[in-house]
Amino acid sequence: MALRELDRAGLNVLCLEARDYIGGRILTLHDPLSPIPLELGAEFIHGRPPELWNFIRDANLGVYDCGDRAVHIKDGKVQSDTDAWVPVDRVMSDMQEAAERLPDQPFSVFLENSSHSEEAKRLSANFVEGFNAARKEIVGIHSLAQDTKASDEIDGDRSFRFIGGYDSLAHALINGVSDPASKLRLNSVVQTISWSSGSVTVRVRSSITGRKDTVHCRRVLITVPLGVLQAEPDESGAIRFDPEPKEVLAAARRLEFGQVFRVVLRFQEPFWEKNPDLADAGFLFSDEPLFPTWWTPLPRRVPILTGWSAGPHADALQGRSRQEVVRAATASLAKIVGIGNDALNRLLVSAHFHDWHADPFARGAYSYVPACALPAREILARPVENTLYFAGEAIDLHGHSATVHGAIASALEAASLIGNA
Repeated sequence: MALRELDRAGLNVLCLEARDYIGGRILTLHDPLSPIPLELGAEFIHGRPPELWNFIRDANLGVYDCGDRAVHIKDGKVQSDTDAWVPVDRVMSDMQEAAERLPDQPFSVFLENSSHSEEAKRLSANFVEGFNAARKEIVGIHSLAQDTKASDEIDGDRSFRFIGGYDSLAHALINGVSDPASKLRLNSVVQTISWSSGSVTVRVRSSITGRKDTVHCRRVLITVPLGVLQAEPDESGAIRFDPEPKEVLAAARRLEFGQVFRVVLRFQEPFWEKNPDLADAGFLFSDEPLFPTWWTPLPRRVPILTGWSAGPHADALQGRSRQEVVRAATASLAKIVGIGNDALNRLLVSAHFHDWHADPFARGAYSYVPACALPAREILARPVENTLYFAGEAIDLHGHSATVHGAIASALEAASLIGNA
């Protein structure tokens, strides 16, 4: 988006992309044997954010509503006829009110001091840790309240998917760039950014040939994930700054970068629909330690389930092989839906997984804010001597961090600052 906006503003701009595809943590797999695109990264459009929906309309991209009915399952049995979102919504509403009158504090402290039932507290903790890829003992209620309020303002309780896959958004963005072949370089790993006020030298290495190159410019916009900003300069995928923008990097380290493991499973048939309690469920919540959350592609009835392990649940999966992660996912799912593990694996056609934690150009999923650390985002959003600019979901100031539309909004703001500098 930043490339598109700066190009449209008439600036001489070059985008350096370390990967061999565009989109970053958008990663869509177009399997010809799958009835729908498979998302290994970003999947949902959360609400109706104007910066995203205006572009969807202008680019004529197709989207559809998701089935959002949630059920809580234990030992293969639905625990209640009540939608599992209801008690969570009550807790989050009370948290917003508490955040307006109390100093910032970890979500776990808020829960301990609340009068909600233990079941509501547990479901809410699971929701915050799962949705935000956060730890309840670390994530602050002020940032959670800001996110909740911002979500409410854009109908955030509604979710949508791209009919053609999330990567259709990335390709539509690039189609809006004049002569993109000369302004976008894939497989270009930025290693060093040497700078002084109004002058930047970027050293780049080709991930294919190993050839090194140098790019000179007046300003540079860094849109890498927070995990890459937090990496030490000698680590794989990290960027070395000379000199270091110490206040910016210190602010980046005050934030947290959550971990997520997601596995997409395609089956011979949607066997869970044989259970009337699950046939119309969009989300399945459970107490399984590794993959407690699953969702279906409703309203599209296809034999695909996505497993989600985030926050503390993801700890035990870090460093495991692909086969071990998939095995853990299928074992969790078998317990949740009350089917034997062998029977489930006989129905399994394919499993798809990308290890974002081990990916040197991501190092995790998305950001969240510890208690009392909210001002760190404002530091990241400020240009350094009108030369270094930063953008991305971790830098959004309006309550839309950890989302694609938050990243896009941040890119638009950074591009505007550069254009007006």
